[in-house]
Amino acid sequence: MIVQIDVQLVAQQEVRAQEKSYTGYLVRGLVYSALRSVDPKYAERLHSEKGSPAPFSVRPPHSLVRGRVRIFSEVVPANTPFSVQVTSLDQQLAGLLCKALMRQGESVELGRSKVKVLSLAVRQVSSEDLRGRGPERRFAMRFLTPTFFRAHVPRSVRRGGVERVRVLPLPDPLHLFTNLYNLWNAYLKPEIEEDYLDWLQQRPILISRLKGLETHRYYEHPVKGVFAIGFTGIAYYSLAEDTYDERMARVTSQLLGLAEVSGVGGNRTAGFGWVEVRYPKRASSEGDAPSDAHR
Repeated sequence: MIVQIDVQLVAQQEVRAQEKSYTGYLVRGLVYSALRSVDPKYAERLHSEKGSPAPFSVRPPHSLVRGRVRIFSEVVPANTPFSVQVTSLDQQLAGLLCKALMRQGESVELGRSKVKVLSLAVRQVSSEDLRGRGPERRFAMRFLTPTFFRAHVPRSVRRGGVERVRVLPLPDPLHLFTNLYNLWNAYLKPEIEEDYLDWLQQRPILISRLKGLETHRYYEHPVKGVFAIGFTGIAYYSLAEDTYDERMARVTSQLLGLAEVSGVGGNRTAGFGWVEVRYPKRASSEGDAPSDAHR
């Protein structure tokens, strides 16, 4: 079961990320601080785990303005209502986090600022809901927050046998759906069969158009120089006719549903990889317009 926790807040004073940094890192800090307040050992174990997809993701401070998402990527002005969201793919984590947030009282610390808690809502999404989606031949993905994927250098060409990972700030469908496949199989049931990865190697999902793609660099530790680069914008995809398989198309739709609730790519725990998915039958000229996202 996937659990989404939506926290409505209001900034009593300006909330500001570190210089050259991103407010998503502040939300991640809030999550770990809340978890430490109820189970320090679990919080430490979660923070130190490496190698597997993170069991939670966050959405940075944002609000809806005339039906469109406005993301406060660097600063939330004082006296501004906004939301943050945490999505958990792990039942234990979800339970601890709900317990911790309800204990926080009327205000929480976001970075160096105190913000007032207005409400907390919890929504559940089952894997059956996502698996029930029909196949789609075309779709568009709007990458609302910076997104990147990790590309592993093949063993056959590594020097000295050292594992190397490169950052790919591009909406490449092979890396995108491999990432979602790994995320699904790490936490949800039933697992997706490995032949889906074999199908992806045929490059069956094509990019038909790109719109408004930009890259962004945000520092997690400005003093240490630790940063992440990701892209935002819209990518339009279609399934190639010569490799079309209805079962694989259904799995692809299933993974798109996961992407909408969990995000995609690296740094999901810091608000990267927030996406919206649109299909031709639901698309409109207004819906294809980029969100007013980096203020």
